[in-house]
Amino acid sequence: MSDGKVSTELGHASVIKPRAGLPGLSLPSDIREALREVALADLSDAVGRLYTLDVGIRPLHVSMPRLIGTAVTVKAYPGDNWTIHGGLSRCAEGDVLVVDWRGYDQGAGTGVSAMIAALSRGLSGVVIDGGWRDIDDIAALGVPVLGRSNAAYSPGKRTVGEINVPVACGGVVVEPGDVIVGDFDGVVCIPRRALDDVLASVRPAALRSCLADYNDDPAGDAVKAIADRYWEMFHTIGGIDEVGR
Repeated sequence: MSDGKVSTELGHASVIKPRAGLPGLSLPSDIREALREVALADLSDAVGRLYTLDVGIRPLHVSMPRLIGTAVTVKAYPGDNWTIHGGLSRCAEGDVLVVDWRGYDQGAGTGVSAMIAALSRGLSGVVIDGGWRDIDDIAALGVPVLGRSNAAYSPGKRTVGEINVPVACGGVVVEPGDVIVGDFDGVVCIPRRALDDVLASVRPAALRSCLADYNDDPAGDAVKAIADRYWEMFHTIGGIDEVGR
């Protein structure tokens, strides 16, 4: 080449132009507080399997507080973190950066230095289908980060991806403005269109520390019915019950 530079990019270039869509609506503070009081397992029951991220997406530090916020989505090329930086620049107060990195866990989406400006604007945290770094520093700031790995390696920045478009993270389709809730039990995505229905179906979790506290558990009857149904089917198909009860 005349400028003395040699391109190392091989293969086909996509004809699809990258998009940067509109951000979703912010989450009212009363809804945020209501979600803080609901057990993650109950939220998972409410949204179902299609909107509960797979268990490989986990908290990356043990001191992580609950994550609640609205999704700013990033579709980045695996092993290239340029678009992740672009996504962070679009994050505002109460946002959660949700990164579709196709499970790339051998490198870091980025680290603490790249997050500071977004955190100053009120970034709530990060969920990445991949790795992140500087986890000790992030833990000291009390910032929730969930992903597949703690990864020291910071990859290159070569290819422009997409921001605020529908993405796949942990096997779940996440759209801009969807509500993300995560803690040590996992991560759920509440589609914005279903937020009212989900909130109406759950209730604040009560701290229970002994068996007697579960005497009025509304799930008790349902659990018994499931077990009764099991034994009914067991005997219907001719199962041999040696205990006989």
